[in-house]
Amino acid sequence: MKNIFTNILIFLIISCSSSKQENKLIGNWYTAKNNRIDAELQFYKDSLVIYEVFDKRTLKWDAKKDKIHSYYLKEKGPTYKYQLDKKNQILNLELIGEKSFKLPEFRKAKNAFDFFQMTIDLEIELPESITELKNISQPNNLNFSIYAGFKDNNLVIKTDLSPDLNNLDKEVSCFKKNTREELKRFLKFNLIADKNITDFQIDSIKNRLNQTSIKIVFRTYKSNEINYVDTINWFGKNEKN
Repeated sequence: MKNIFTNILIFLIISCSSSKQENKLIGNWYTAKNNRIDAELQFYKDSLVIYEVFDKRTLKWDAKKDKIHSYYLKEKGPTYKYQLDKKNQILNLELIGEKSFKLPEFRKAKNAFDFFQMTIDLEIELPESITELKNISQPNNLNFSIYAGFKDNNLVIKTDLSPDLNNLDKEVSCFKKNTREELKRFLKFNLIADKNITDFQIDSIKNRLNQTSIKIVFRTYKSNEINYVDTINWFGKNEKN
């Protein structure tokens, strides 16, 4: 009888420890490439949803010690060795198999837009529009993104490569150089700017952009019909001077 109770106690301790580990993982985790979401992991108590550029998979999962085991309906899925930082906000994964390799770092966020703000290290609240907006995310490779938002209550205007616009002309030249000739006339700026930036400041930004060889400037907006928070699909309109 004593052995039975001992075994039950050991089982409960292991289960409780495993449950605590799993609870740390539950939520949305994102990784980015060139300030764009490359993959997302959604951990739920009963499932793991993996989003990649052209793929979505739903699996069962559990966490034991430093391993995450996943399962398809009739077979085992990938196994990952994982490590969390002290605040449980950064997740490092290594795919375990014949050829093990480390995955890019994942960060925990409420949603895709929250992660986007972490990535660019700015706070941006998009302005709202009641007029029709154009999807400017597709194709994304024709957009040169400009971010205008706030950090510690200071206005910051930056690109994917620089913390300001000091190197804008060189960056635009390089961007055009790496674009196919027949597509160059479709290149445009995607100005992702906070709603609290004044009209005067927005005009100053647009004037600076128009000094480059890209003459089309779209500004990103939100509306009731657009789910930009979870998908990071940018919609906007042409900001003609």
